[in-house]
Amino acid sequence: MPNAEALTGAPPRDQRRAALTILFLTVFIDLLGFGIVIPFLPLYAARMHVGPLGIGLILSVYSLAQLFCAPVLGRVSDHFGRRPVIMLGLFGSSIGYVIYGFAGTFFWLLVARAVHGACAATVSTAQAYVADVTDEEGRAHGMGLIGAAFGLGFVLGPALGGLLGHASLRTPVFCAAALTFANLIFAALRLPESHAPDPGARLALSRIAAPIVNLPRQLLAHRLTRLFAIAFLATSAMAALEATFALMAAAVYGYGPAGVGGLLAYAGLMQALVQGYLLGKIVKRTGEVALIRGGMIALAIGLAPLASLSSHALLFVMLGLVAIGYGFASPAIASLISKRTERHLQGEVLGINQSALSLARIGGPIAGGAAYAMMGPAAAYIMAALIAVAALVLTRAIAADASPSKERPTR
Repeated sequence: MPNAEALTGAPPRDQRRAALTILFLTVFIDLLGFGIVIPFLPLYAARMHVGPLGIGLILSVYSLAQLFCAPVLGRVSDHFGRRPVIMLGLFGSSIGYVIYGFAGTFFWLLVARAVHGACAATVSTAQAYVADVTDEEGRAHGMGLIGAAFGLGFVLGPALGGLLGHASLRTPVFCAAALTFANLIFAALRLPESHAPDPGARLALSRIAAPIVNLPRQLLAHRLTRLFAIAFLATSAMAALEATFALMAAAVYGYGPAGVGGLLAYAGLMQALVQGYLLGKIVKRTGEVALIRGGMIALAIGLAPLASLSSHALLFVMLGLVAIGYGFASPAIASLISKRTERHLQGEVLGINQSALSLARIGGPIAGGAAYAMMGPAAAYIMAALIAVAALVLTRAIAADASPSKERPTR
């Protein structure tokens, strides 16, 4: 197994591939557990007589916890290593599932989702891990593998959850808890450290809390704020789609729950293919900036006609464009942020970006739902397309060759 010394700096190709493969499996199994549970959450809450507003709060508290915890855990990983933070996230997720499984009230469902959201903040640590074990040429491909693990987990998880849910709505939850705990053991045995810990690091409360205190300034006044804004806008557009797609597919195209699930599985597989295979080949020729621009164009073109055209064939084309566009743009943005960040700050800065994405997943569904309710289905997707166009406009000011060595320091 590669050790910390071997993976710090510029690891050999075979060690990088092995570390990325293990990280891919770790993230995939984690998201598989998440996918098993999330489709049943509204039903689970409704059986406790939780209304629509309460269900919305349960869904939102996840992103809220992720918003504040991502930069904190990123900073901790910069000082103490990526491996312990990833393992802490897996342990916390398994605990969150157990709380969820035994929850009998609205309060405990909130607690379970908050715990899980805080632990999901380790996504930025996984991205920092990729930055540790890849060179600049392979950075976007490595970020794409993380995205592909997400896509596959979201596709296969609900299918597995559907099979388990026939017995009881609690069965998928406890299965997810067992799967996540098994993943923790797998990571403990196989996942190598990628970032040598700082031998003088101390868990001072003020240093841990600093990323939270400074988060508004970091999001708005950081030298990478434009990239954070592009990530925020792209994810807001996708979150508006995710929040309203099931309603729109039923109302406009006549799909039932199984049909909607099939459409989302198709989109997830398309995104996984793009991120896990195509992205690494294309980015070597185009670079990240061109890939982000192309992704935003595809995203806008795919979103704008949704709910306006009644053709089922065109629906698959539009949904494919959305999956391809976001599939290219999201890891390319993370790769560019990583390349323009000093190595010792990878976790914290990628955590700030994760906070921007969490804000998008809080605000995007609200904006999409409001547009859908007030002006109809088509308006929600035209609005989302305009958000993608705004992200495209922001890319005009991004230089293609900037890096930490060519710019002023991060702080």
